[in-house]
Amino acid sequence: MPELEPARWVRAARTNLRRRMARSPIAFAMSGGGSQGSFETGVLRFLYDDLKLRPAILCGSSVGSIIAAKLAEGDDPATGRRAIDETEDIWRGLRSNDDMWLAEPWLEKLRSQANWASELRGRAAENGTAGSQARVVLRMLSEVVRHPPETDGTLDALRQAMRARSLLSMEPVRRLVEDNIDPDRIAASGMILRIGAVGLESGELRYITERGELQTRDGDPIDQPPVALTEAVLASASIPLVFPPTRLNDEHYVDGGVREILPLELAFNRLGAGHIFAVVASTPGVERVPDVGDKGLLELARRVTADIVPDETLRKEISPPRGWGRRVTVIAPELDVHDALTVDRALIAASIDYGYMRAADVLLDLGPDQAAISSRIAALRMQIRNLEGPITGPFTPLPELPPPAPDVIERELEHVRKELDELVDRRREAGAPLPPDDCKPVKTPI
Repeated sequence: MPELEPARWVRAARTNLRRRMARSPIAFAMSGGGSQGSFETGVLRFLYDDLKLRPAILCGSSVGSIIAAKLAEGDDPATGRRAIDETEDIWRGLRSNDDMWLAEPWLEKLRSQANWASELRGRAAENGTAGSQARVVLRMLSEVVRHPPETDGTLDALRQAMRARSLLSMEPVRRLVEDNIDPDRIAASGMILRIGAVGLESGELRYITERGELQTRDGDPIDQPPVALTEAVLASASIPLVFPPTRLNDEHYVDGGVREILPLELAFNRLGAGHIFAVVASTPGVERVPDVGDKGLLELARRVTADIVPDETLRKEISPPRGWGRRVTVIAPELDVHDALTVDRALIAASIDYGYMRAADVLLDLGPDQAAISSRIAALRMQIRNLEGPITGPFTPLPELPPPAPDVIERELEHVRKELDELVDRRREAGAPLPPDDCKPVKTPI
């Protein structure tokens, strides 16, 4: 962004982008990422409200399918109902992990074992930059093997685990989908919708359309009856190991991210999109780990299957060998405000706001200084939340040390809030877009 007249530069960049996007149909493609759909929601808020863009095509995988389906309901000018408002309401309405993640009874029994629960939770809560759900789950499973439980019914729980189809119940996600997705509105909106899921029997990536019709990954129709759209969304969100598969017709389906984390190829090649905004929920890249020479079979398998392989898939989807050209704009975070399994009201709010600012930085070409400010604002809000009290996740580590004294915490909060206010003012003075709430931290009841 030029040093002179920055606000004028932002206005010109916004106008030019709107004008260019008015020439042909727009597609939004949303990746998987669990509760990190919060970041995607913030990006989409910027696309809808600041740039005034409306998609004709929506593609989603896993949590991206929930967002895509909700946006595919379209707006209702007569009532003032807006799909983007209702999408954001879903994320801001999440209050605890039980709103998304509900452990099966046998898993709760294993997690409660006093002899090894502390170390298990600590390792399970370690998060690399990509925040993968599979990473967290496989860490936990490796700890079960390395530290076998010994007492009080745990062996029975392990026997149940051998017969189990998943670690977590699908019921919270089912309620979220059934309460918020309206197939009739989607059918009436006129938007093109594609939801990705992978059939376990065939091993193939399939798409489900806005009418519940199944298609191949190339967009060719499959000779099967239409399926319920809510079931299709659940199939796309059925993370292997985490949730049980979802049956569609005569096949069982799991998360589309198994084969395609970011579903933009179909929009690029077959759906007539003039431009595609590809929104990635978590930070691409693999965090370096210490020496793995002493790691066991499951730890090595976890490192490959949950860290390296998904990142390589995403890398190729974001930047294929021949590139996407000017028709695709990728928007991804530079840091993860929370991981894919954490549901925390304050962190979700911070992630939504960060998505809004990150979209502005990328789409308006605001430069590295504004990108650094956006990331720092998000990091400060994370720091505020950590100072306010413990963050509970499905596999939260037990606290190792007592919290600092209240007066120490208050002094640190005052310092962090001051820096946050200064950075928000700097962004405002530069004319760079800010989210509607001006990045005010959300107070979480402790």
